[in-house]
Amino acid sequence: MVSWTRSGWATCLQVGLTALAFGAALWGCTTGKDAGEDSVEQRTPAPGDAARSLQPMEAGRLLTRISLDLRGVRPSIDELAAVRADPATADAELDAAIERYLADPRFEERMVDLFAEIYLTRADSFIVGSSQYNIDDRAAFTRAVGEEPLRLVARVAASDLPWTEIVTADWTMANEVLASAWYLPYPTDAEGWQQSRYTDGRPAAGVLSTNGLWWRYGSTASNANRKRANQASRILLCNDYLVRPIDFARDVDLLDENAVNDAINNNPGCVNCHVSLDPFAAYFFGFWAYNGDSARESSLYHPERERLWSDYLDEAPSFYGAPGSSLGDLGRQIASDSRFPACATTQVYEALLRRSSGVADMDALTAHREAFLTGGLQLKALIRSVLHDPRYRSVDTTNADALGGVPTKLVTVDQLGAQIEALTGFAWTNGGVEMLGNDQVGVRTLAGGADGDTVVRSATQVNATMLLVQARLAEAAATHAAWRALEEGDRSLFTRMLPNVPRQREPEAAVGMLQDWMLMILGREVAADGEEITALLALYDELYAAEEDPTVAWVGVLVALLRDPDLLLY
Repeated sequence: MVSWTRSGWATCLQVGLTALAFGAALWGCTTGKDAGEDSVEQRTPAPGDAARSLQPMEAGRLLTRISLDLRGVRPSIDELAAVRADPATADAELDAAIERYLADPRFEERMVDLFAEIYLTRADSFIVGSSQYNIDDRAAFTRAVGEEPLRLVARVAASDLPWTEIVTADWTMANEVLASAWYLPYPTDAEGWQQSRYTDGRPAAGVLSTNGLWWRYGSTASNANRKRANQASRILLCNDYLVRPIDFARDVDLLDENAVNDAINNNPGCVNCHVSLDPFAAYFFGFWAYNGDSARESSLYHPERERLWSDYLDEAPSFYGAPGSSLGDLGRQIASDSRFPACATTQVYEALLRRSSGVADMDALTAHREAFLTGGLQLKALIRSVLHDPRYRSVDTTNADALGGVPTKLVTVDQLGAQIEALTGFAWTNGGVEMLGNDQVGVRTLAGGADGDTVVRSATQVNATMLLVQARLAEAAATHAAWRALEEGDRSLFTRMLPNVPRQREPEAAVGMLQDWMLMILGREVAADGEEITALLALYDELYAAEEDPTVAWVGVLVALLRDPDLLLY
């Protein structure tokens, strides 16, 4: 990844700012479209809207949605041309694209991002810090710890392993940072995330045996692993004890430990949850740390502490009445529970549709779960099924909940960064820290992302801070793209002419490149004499007149395009 630090391009950035107001006026209201399926504006539903049938998306727009969901980037000009060439072959081209995207290395990265919002382990800090392992890069250490369980899940998905592997695997994932901190076996000639195995005797239970998950969800003595049990239930079974309605006597003194313990065992309102939660919690005492901020103690699994449940819970390990003794037993019990595949189905469905499911979705969820089971519990089989769902393929509706369709989706912060980097080569970093990937020095939540603590869901509607982040990102990325073209000879974005060439010198090439940009950045086919091209040429001329520098003018035009709402909505 490249960090934008070249002050020599500051002039381009400053003049690019003058394009912002123009760009907002040009693209922010109508974006050069007719009212209808591509309109950003939402209107009040009219009578009879709910009775309308879902309208299929245009093939190119659907391909953009699929590509962003599976790879995090937009489709190429050639890929768009293939699905738009002939309506009779569009479905076959889309199916072929889905298979390519599922096999793309970026698919695994997208699964990390998708499940990050479910696991919520990408925290900005943990009780044990990088300095205790003599690791200087604090951000890299924190990121690696939080991504360990996500990387395992994503590797299972990308490798076509059965989904039960995420709770039964005898391996984990580690990069150089985790390997050096936790003494995990790691190939000497490798780099990045690789399969590895703990050597401290912990049971084989997939994500349930990872440090990353339980560093994120710790426990106090009085909580006795109940938080960990609930998070395992929430993540793997979609059963969150904290959202259950509770009715218990208000005269219980919550500051009196004996009174609380008595209520847990005897109060019907408390027993309703604790009768299954406490035996569930009893499985996790191998991760019990007497000194939680000790690097060594927190890094290791402690088999000798597995029976501490007798001191803290007085409940033997069991899973809804089925007894067990170790995390390995729990993993197998979860894997055989019918809620396990049903939960994964709901999570993937809601993540790809970017909305909660309801009663109207029950038929779809049933069909997708069956496709998941028939496909050998391979996540790709489930994803294929959802991608073919008419709800996923529908256009923006005026009453999405009633129709069961999907409104125009808002990109996640991960998708925003990935598509900008793919287009321009620019990755926003500060001192090696990803600005879109954290909140301590970055802007993750300002950009609409979730930190897993104070913000647990990505934004689904555009907000003011997201637009500010998009603006700064567009300015830096456009400047970097011009630098890359001039200094490194990269022509992936400046397809027809270099940025230091005035458009008047090569007018046909200038128009053709603007048409390329409209396709590459926004997925729109526009005529050479269309209003969009006319407006962009006028913007170029205005900027050129201000500085008489073609590079500054081209950067300003690119900034305006990268600030278009269609970069956020798909």
